[in-house]
Amino acid sequence: MRRSLVLLALLVGPATRLPAQSPAERAAIEALRDSLTAVTDSLALKRFEAATIQVAKQQRNDPLIHCRLGFIAYRLGEVANSKAHYDDAAGEFEWAGELRPDWPYAWYGLGLAELAQGEHAVIAIENLRQQLGKDYLSKAARALARATQADPSFAQASIDLANTALTQRIQPRLEVALQAVRLAAASTAGRNAGVQLARGRVEREVGEADSSVAGFQAYLSVGGDSGLGLLELARTYYYAQRPGEGWHTYFAGARLARSAAALALYRADLSALVGPDEMAPFDGFTSPGQRAAWLERFWLRRDATEAREPGERLAEHYRRWFYAWHNFRLVSRHRHYDITERYRADQTTFDDRGAIYLRHGPPDKRATYPRVLDRLEPNETWLYRRPEGDLIFHFVARDDVQDYKLVESLADAVVAGFRGALALQGRRGLDPITSDLFASRADVNPLYARLGNTLGSANAAGALAVERSLGQHSIAVGTTTDSYRRVFVTPLEVLTSEFVVGARAPQGGQQLHVVFAIPGHQLTPVADSMRVLYPISFRLVVCDTLDDQVARLDTTRVFTAPQALPSGAYLTGQLALPVPPGRYRYRLLVAEPGREAGDLVTRDSIAVGSLDGARFAASDLVLGRQGSGLAWTPGPDTVPLNPLGRFPEGGSAELYYEVYGLAPGSSYHTVVRLEREGRRSLFHRLFGGGQTPVLFEFDAPADGPVTRVRRAVDLRDASKGSYVLAVEVRDPATAASLVRRRQFVIVSR
Repeated sequence: MRRSLVLLALLVGPATRLPAQSPAERAAIEALRDSLTAVTDSLALKRFEAATIQVAKQQRNDPLIHCRLGFIAYRLGEVANSKAHYDDAAGEFEWAGELRPDWPYAWYGLGLAELAQGEHAVIAIENLRQQLGKDYLSKAARALARATQADPSFAQASIDLANTALTQRIQPRLEVALQAVRLAAASTAGRNAGVQLARGRVEREVGEADSSVAGFQAYLSVGGDSGLGLLELARTYYYAQRPGEGWHTYFAGARLARSAAALALYRADLSALVGPDEMAPFDGFTSPGQRAAWLERFWLRRDATEAREPGERLAEHYRRWFYAWHNFRLVSRHRHYDITERYRADQTTFDDRGAIYLRHGPPDKRATYPRVLDRLEPNETWLYRRPEGDLIFHFVARDDVQDYKLVESLADAVVAGFRGALALQGRRGLDPITSDLFASRADVNPLYARLGNTLGSANAAGALAVERSLGQHSIAVGTTTDSYRRVFVTPLEVLTSEFVVGARAPQGGQQLHVVFAIPGHQLTPVADSMRVLYPISFRLVVCDTLDDQVARLDTTRVFTAPQALPSGAYLTGQLALPVPPGRYRYRLLVAEPGREAGDLVTRDSIAVGSLDGARFAASDLVLGRQGSGLAWTPGPDTVPLNPLGRFPEGGSAELYYEVYGLAPGSSYHTVVRLEREGRRSLFHRLFGGGQTPVLFEFDAPADGPVTRVRRAVDLRDASKGSYVLAVEVRDPATAASLVRRRQFVIVSR
């Protein structure tokens, strides 16, 4: 009851008429708002409202009374969840503003009331309102701008105006908001951290990167949230293409982020790329330091996946984010789904084009077909070329022309959605519009050219089923993975093979050797006096199964030749990198400096054992060919290599491997077998049995901790085809056995 009496006193107390809104009047309004916040009984609020209306009848031209009535009605709207009360509040604030245009509170209250009324339930009507500037955001922005113009030091009005302008989808009042926050920042309101935060965001939105940086730095200097401010500053550095500063500032903010607002902002960046399972560690950390370390590993792993420089993937993420913000932002917060729209996004910032763009970047090809009223919905198709299989995404804007959603099939662009797609399968003839729709995607995949010819025939159902299956697969992969593929204008078509052997003293351990061959016709020679040069840069990145980098080599080599390599010739070489024991994958980036020519070779399963000589072990097999033009010197001997992995019919191969951990002079047994891939051998067909015929076997004494073995392998009886050479090494003393295999191809001479 005491609270009610206090409220009533605030509501009906004497109104002081001053030339401008005085500090006392502002204090009275703020006290009223504070008291109203604590009231949750709508009946009590209505009684207060009625009492104040009686006062207003006697003092109709008192702007303070109308402000009070406006805030009472606003609170009623909050408690009763009623737009009608918000509309009443807007009317009272408008009246107060007309009476005293120089009072900021009247316009501020009007802006709040317009925001509270929200979007129209019918999206089409809301879109029309936005286009005409009659929507709630436009009206709120105008009112909040008037409040800031009336008094730049009224901080909250400029903050809310900025947030409204940034939220607005159509016809944003950014220029008005920019002027308002600049005025506020230059006044006493500039000491309010929220004003500087709003200023930084609006400056960035209008493209003023340097001013945005100044705004966020001011936000931090006046005591703003360090984690939040540093992340916004990092975003601006990336926007301004200052990735070094962006990287440093991003993690500085992560090490200080504790507030819910800061963590939500960091989390929003990640959730655009990963699902709940991968997000679980981020949510589970209680220490900012642990969270920052996890974030750094998160982004560095994605760099390693594409053999990129540290920080490239995070910079690309923000480039994509700003592009999506300006091109794929949702018009309405309300999303309605048709049965054909199987993917349901859990965010309301971007349409589904934005969701795919954030994960995979710009598509390799886009296609569309003009909307046909009552026949075809607005539509887009994106193609991402992938060595493992292309991804094709179809987007359709149904009901809302600016909310594109993923669908499984291009047939879902037909008006009537799922029913329309089903009708296509049973139709005996194809109308010109639908035929042209499929034909418009002929450059995306040959399937669409065939679809135009088969629809209406007996093959229509099968063709449409294949096309829908492709769409389902693309959605499943595209919405659960992310990528930053390297794209080269001229692919170098690099061939590689690899082997692991023990490293030489004094370092010891193991070395991964990658042998490469680059087709000469793909390279551009550089003339130099009496010879030609081929400068090539290499980056070899070795990662564990979680994509944490364990070893890396960056080098540039200049190869020389007396003349340009002829067609059919290869430039060959070898790279070596120390690696610890474990299971790994590697990425080899090969590029010509100064040209958009290169290749990224990936291998996803490399086993590295401990080859230090302390235990029985064997290296990988090295299968070389005399005259290949490339050799390796592991010790006193020279081992020929074979970068192409091909051997001519009727020839031989040079086999090299190493055995470790045997005592000097102790005997070990070796069995060498040759098996043709893809078919059972003649031995199997005639006699059965589970083992490949023995090519040869022998016993030999060990040299000590490292025994280097080199043998010639006669291939005269092997016809052309693909083969596997298997070497089994047995330690008679322990009965331990190791098997190593090497695949190769025999070709015609």
